[in-house]
Amino acid sequence: MKKKTLFLQLAVAASLLLSTATYAKERATIHDIPIGGSGQMEMVGTIEPTLLSVTMPTFVPFNISNSLPTQNKVVSPKINVKNNSNVPVQVDVASTKVDISKLKNTTWSDDGMVTKNQIAIGLKQEENGEIPEDLSHVRWLAANKTQDMNVMVLDANQESAMYVVGTLGEKVSESATFNVTPTFVVSRTSLPEE
Repeated sequence: MKKKTLFLQLAVAASLLLSTATYAKERATIHDIPIGGSGQMEMVGTIEPTLLSVTMPTFVPFNISNSLPTQNKVVSPKINVKNNSNVPVQVDVASTKVDISKLKNTTWSDDGMVTKNQIAIGLKQEENGEIPEDLSHVRWLAANKTQDMNVMVLDANQESAMYVVGTLGEKVSESATFNVTPTFVVSRTSLPEE
């Protein structure tokens, strides 16, 4: 058994030496540099731009009502977000256009704290696969102004999800519609070290 193993090792070593010598001879005939001489070799590098691609829905309907027994008064579908890039990205909200003109005598809250005539809407990253019941860790949307708010960080090719959440005061009409349109910005980032 030892002789067969030794023979096999010698055969592999010989074939590696032969293939290395053959490769070196082929390369040497292309650009010979005399012993003691000098020569130049051109090396060309290419930088390929990274394409950032994130998939998410462009329309999300939701219902909001004080009749819900939970702290979160919004029922929304799960918003799936997928990073199709080969690098980590962060998803931010740059600004949010809010139109509550059909909600008479109602104002917007940028921080989730509402009075009897206010409404607040935000985004919450998925935690347990269900519609959130509480308002902890909500990223509140600020109405009609610039906002640099991180919503989530995704590793390369990672998927995650979030929900629309919110609250409203007891005097806010529940028989009207309103529009909330956040502008999302995706940028390259590095994941926090663990």
